[in-house]
Amino acid sequence: MNADLLTQAAVSGALIGGLYALMSLGLSLSWGALENINLAHFMFILFGAYVTYQLTSSAGIDPLLAALIVVPLGFAAGGLLQIFFEWAKVDEFKSLIISFGLFIILQSLARTIWSADFRSLDQSINPYVGSSFTVGSVSLQIPLVIAFVAAALIAFGTQAVMGRTFFGKAVRAVVHDPDTAQAFGVDHRRVGVLLAAIASAYSALAGVLIATFQSLSPTMAVGWFGIVFPVVILGGLGNAVGNFLAGIIIGVAAGVAAVIWGPLSASLVTFSIMVLALLFRPEGLFTRKAAI
Repeated sequence: MNADLLTQAAVSGALIGGLYALMSLGLSLSWGALENINLAHFMFILFGAYVTYQLTSSAGIDPLLAALIVVPLGFAAGGLLQIFFEWAKVDEFKSLIISFGLFIILQSLARTIWSADFRSLDQSINPYVGSSFTVGSVSLQIPLVIAFVAAALIAFGTQAVMGRTFFGKAVRAVVHDPDTAQAFGVDHRRVGVLLAAIASAYSALAGVLIATFQSLSPTMAVGWFGIVFPVVILGGLGNAVGNFLAGIIIGVAAGVAAVIWGPLSASLVTFSIMVLALLFRPEGLFTRKAAI
């Protein structure tokens, strides 16, 4: 086996693992802190990608600048959905069923608006597609480097906010004892809505980054289930840095496995890691000290 090929696979896997982490962080925060298994996050990612595609192809703006519109839209959508969950008194199981229904509805809406055909940004308006630079014998795709850096900054920044700010302390108080938190003046509904909005904004940003280098299809969101859930489970619910590290592990393992045993083995390795984590470390591989 060519050592350079394995190195390339591992490095590329680590970079795309950063994107996996960003895709997973919204669901991880929602599930860990709000006890909502919110499958709508997959559609926030998809619509983030499609709206980026639409803004760039129609207005000719830089795809990354589309985040200035897409991320606030994701923030608002997530907050409104959490307001509905609060109003309807949706529990963990109901959130799974309701958000799955919403997933199907939004997927159908995406198919109606953009059709089932693959769509991608042309290189004439997307300076990132196909762009790369080389370090030694390793080629680094610029969109993946951007995604990795963004994921690292957001993961460590989120962990710092949760551990050192009043908002983070309020979130932890609501998670552990909402009644006591309410007695001390913490509005658990407002905290929940704000956290859900932030989590959805993260998902929308992941969609922006996906649009810079991938073709888009309404059905691609289904394939993300096999990426996001293993990362969330491996990293630990609500553990932002754990999710970042788990994304890298999944990305590297899948990339190396694809080179050694073929592309079809990537999913097998990913789910094997998830099963082993559930059996031996159901709370996640990484310490929960800094988690929610």
